[in-house]
Amino acid sequence: MKFFRTHLSATGGQRAFSLIELMMALGIGLVLGGTVILLLLQAAKEQRKGMVNATVEQKAYGLQANITACLRSASANQGITPDYSSGLLDASGNLLGYGTIFVFCPTNGGYLTGLIQYTRASGRVLYTPNVLTPSTQQLWMTNSQTAALTNLCFSTSFNPDGSKNSSLVNVRFQMDDRGYSQSNPTNNPASIYRSFSVQMRND
Repeated sequence: MKFFRTHLSATGGQRAFSLIELMMALGIGLVLGGTVILLLLQAAKEQRKGMVNATVEQKAYGLQANITACLRSASANQGITPDYSSGLLDASGNLLGYGTIFVFCPTNGGYLTGLIQYTRASGRVLYTPNVLTPSTQQLWMTNSQTAALTNLCFSTSFNPDGSKNSSLVNVRFQMDDRGYSQSNPTNNPASIYRSFSVQMRND
């Protein structure tokens, strides 16, 4: 009787990675991992920009809406009276306008004196419907981490004959994100400049 022997391979046909193959695989893995990290960082940066741009745009829209509604309800007959100590100058020393103005709202045959006040250092814009009751102040704007009001000024217009028209109010303001979005300062979509005019109500 013959017996058959089966020979089993001790290695099972497997071969280990060489050092060169291991280094190549590690290098490829590092490149792929770095690419993924860069893509994630870029996506986070774009998301940050989008959020900041929307925030600044929303604050600018809200400020313009408040100013427009206030001036349109004020008296064209009385016009505005600037606080002449609040003049704002450009880099060349030219007067841009005034940061604080008095407005007059008709009521019961008379007028309530209101106040719009801008403080450049804090970007704060306060509206007081009646200066006799300061507790009625409304905060329209103040600087935050993602939005800053860098300029706000009011000025009057002129009639065709060159006389001053205090009932047509010119408004200009600038707002940006204080660099929070880390965008190029010279081409930053979060930097907003608004210039508009508001005609006061006839009374």
